[in-house]
Formats: sequence, C-alpha cells, structure tokens
Amino acid sequence: MDFLKSYLVEIVAGLAVLAVIQMLMLMGANARLNRMNKTVRQILSGPGGEDLEVMLNRCLGESRQSLARCDDLAEQIGGATAAMRGCVQKIGMVRYDAFGDVSGAQSFSLALLDDHDSGAILTGLLGRHAGRCFGKPVVDGQTEGALSDEETQALTMALGGGLKETSSRVAEKPTRRERLRDRG
Repeated sequence: MDFLKSYLVEIVAGLAVLAVIQMLMLMGANARLNRMNKTVRQILSGPGGEDLEVMLNRCLGESRQSLARCDDLAEQIGGATAAMRGCVQKIGMVRYDAFGDVSGAQSFSLALLDDHDSGAILTGLLGRHAGRCFGKPVVDGQTEGALSDEETQALTMALGGGLKETSSRVAEKPTRRERLRDRG
C-alpha cells in the first residue's frame, strides 16, 4: 500500500482525466439520442401534427367505412342481378322477304327472351302497300300456337344465346305469301 500512496496524485489525476472523457462520451451519446428522438417523433407524427396512434385509428375507421360501403354495394349488385333475370337478355332476329312485291328483307321476326327463356316473338310483315305486326308469347322457351319458319329460327337463335341477325333471302325459299297460298 505504501507503493500506492506515493503515486496517489497521479492516480487521482488519471481518474479525473477518465471521468472527463467519460463525461464527454456521455454528452455525445446524449446529443445523438436527442437527434434520434427528434427524428422518431417526426416519423411518427403526421402532416397535421397528429401522432401515429391517432393516424392509425383514423385509417382503421376509414377502412371500416370502406368495408361497410363494399358490403352495401355487394347487396345492391345482388339485387340488380336478380332483377336482371327478368330483363331481355337473349335476342334472335331473322329478316326476310315476306311478300314477292318487296325486296330488301324488310320483314322480320324478333325473339326477345329473359333469363328464364320467357318473353315474346314479334313479327313484322311489310309489303309494298300494307304492313302487319303481331306478337306471340313465349314461356320457358315454348309457345302456345304454331310458329312460322322465321319465327322458329328467331326463337332458336335467341335460345342459343342469340344477338345474331340473319337474312334469309335465299332464292329457293318461298315467301310467306307463297307458303300461305300453298296451305290454302
């Protein structure tokens, strides 16, 4: 111990230097910690000064509102889909020359069906001096009365998905008037 007593001043001076160095290191670490704390606060605060928790709660509320709107839209789409089943969805159209005095396929048979294959067949017979238009009901793809060839073709086209238009201006095919004359 006598040995340490002779160097007591040097030891105290060395410890003082170490304390000063430690103090400087602590001040540097504190400054870095303050800078990091400021940066974290800036990152965690929103543009309006709100903190991260408030921003997350706001985003969560908006997300819940969006989900509720999506559910409402899904219900509306389901209702619209159900309503669409009763709308015209299948169309078949055949144009033809019903009378010998008119050319250009001015007469037509038009089948309009819904998703249940129900609807109507509309036929328009146009001649040079007269025109007639009439309709026949269709229920589940069937009609009560007899159909002309063109009406049958229009109905078949609609039942097959339709939306095609054909013109049956074939020279070998007799006109409606000729077919009626041959029956009578």
